[in-house]
Amino acid sequence: MFEGEIQSCATRFHELLALDHSQREPWGSRHGLAFATYALQHPGAFPAATLDRSWIALHRIYGCGDDPGRVFERFRREGNRARWDSPPRPTPPEQFPRVTIADLANFEAETYAEMLDQWARATLDWYEKRKT
Repeated sequence: MFEGEIQSCATRFHELLALDHSQREPWGSRHGLAFATYALQHPGAFPAATLDRSWIALHRIYGCGDDPGRVFERFRREGNRARWDSPPRPTPPEQFPRVTIADLANFEAETYAEMLDQWARATLDWYEKRKT
């Protein structure tokens, strides 16, 4: 990524975090999912443990069909002690994912949940392709 693109992603992510932390819907209850997705798409900005938890979250929610609320509650309750039945996090691919935070436009309430799901699924798919 170019420096300006990274800054743009970071700026957009901080805008999204402000909505998440407002605890208003549809943003507040989806904070963990948005954070995990962003972290996995920007692996150089986060420690390995954060990336591993983010990978587990997306894998459990989209790969296994687990309830997002239960996944993140377990992370809050058990932290790093939690043992999950998930494959190890693959190395991030070099090419760009097909959906990024830029595709979420202005985080409009009417479309946010659907757009976030598309972003998260695309991120999981992006990593999954690296495994093959």
